[in-house]
Amino acid sequence: MTALLAASAACAPPTASTQDSGARVDADHEAPPVVDADARHDTGGGRDADEDIEPHPWCAEASYIWIANSQEGTVSKLCTLDGVEVARYSTSPQEYGGDPSRTSVNLHGDAVVTNRSPTSGASSVTKFAAEPGDCIDRNHNGRIDTSHGADDVLPWGEDECMLWNSPLSDNPIGARATAWDGNEDEETGRGGSVWIGALDTGGVFQLDGETGDIIAQTHVGNSPYGGAMDGRGNFWIVGAMCTVGICTLVRVNTETLETTPFNVPCGYGIAVDALDRVWTSGRRNLGSCVNRLDPETGENTTYQAGGINNFFRGLAVDNHGSVWVADTGGDVLRMSEDTVELINRFHAGTSAVVGVAVDYQDQIWAVSEGGNAALRIDPETYAVESFPVGLGPYTYSDMTGYQLRTVIY
Repeated sequence: MTALLAASAACAPPTASTQDSGARVDADHEAPPVVDADARHDTGGGRDADEDIEPHPWCAEASYIWIANSQEGTVSKLCTLDGVEVARYSTSPQEYGGDPSRTSVNLHGDAVVTNRSPTSGASSVTKFAAEPGDCIDRNHNGRIDTSHGADDVLPWGEDECMLWNSPLSDNPIGARATAWDGNEDEETGRGGSVWIGALDTGGVFQLDGETGDIIAQTHVGNSPYGGAMDGRGNFWIVGAMCTVGICTLVRVNTETLETTPFNVPCGYGIAVDALDRVWTSGRRNLGSCVNRLDPETGENTTYQAGGINNFFRGLAVDNHGSVWVADTGGDVLRMSEDTVELINRFHAGTSAVVGVAVDYQDQIWAVSEGGNAALRIDPETYAVESFPVGLGPYTYSDMTGYQLRTVIY
């Protein structure tokens, strides 16, 4: 995998195919039924099986943001073109008690959501298809039974755009750090792996992207909290102890499982830029900081903001020279990718802004946990639009897939 060569290539939204991409595994890890092409592509909207269907009936450019609603056990799927919530899915067998948080989107556009510490049962990872052509008619009724909006959440196991759910252990283990590795085929979605880090145990899991099966495991000592993939196939993990001043990043080589620690001054959110530099943000002393680590030299370049009211959370790199950072108080910061200096700080919404993301139209998104909203920000004017999502949205990972494309292309 190489660093970004052209901005236009990285910013193109995923291209979801409408061909049968092969066997997948359902919620119980049993072989799914074989579905003919017409049945696979019926979105459940009342069309006849032989009627033509738009390639992307939910969003014209297949550009979505996936935001986990921790307090209600669901994930909201919004079209970034207009902010419409086109689907909402239950994320685990525990339903309301599933505790979903991190999401990650692959090159094909499909998403996984990690269920952290359910009220009962195992921490788990669930995969959803972005487009109806990749959903599965498990009940053989000739159509895809799936959510069509915020008020249309199907009971667990009944939504046919849920492709698999993979428990990571018998009990909750605080699964958090989540990232696709970018090895999947962009056109078909075949292949690729999902990497997960667990806070409570330090376990790191490699899941087969097609089946959800656990295919490799290792262990790190920094209590995984957030994760991101770089362009060389390394899974970077920021640790939970960063919030109390003991901050270590761990780089996991996804080929050899070799781990390498790096000291950084702060961490909570994590992202990687096109030059494979690792960005973190979070508490530091009596304030917060934004840090850029150069893994080649070990050099840290840091922006420090004093004041106990500063609590930086998630961050994202926009591939146009800026890094965007969420602040719990409701602000969003714009940092220079080149100098790590503050460009602008502005109020985006209600309190508890926890995460930020970039979409394929170069708009910035922020997740307002306090406002139960997704906020779309124009990077030119800083105008903010608010779109409702579920209860307790808490996502600050690569929720659009833009960050993965930045490092892959």
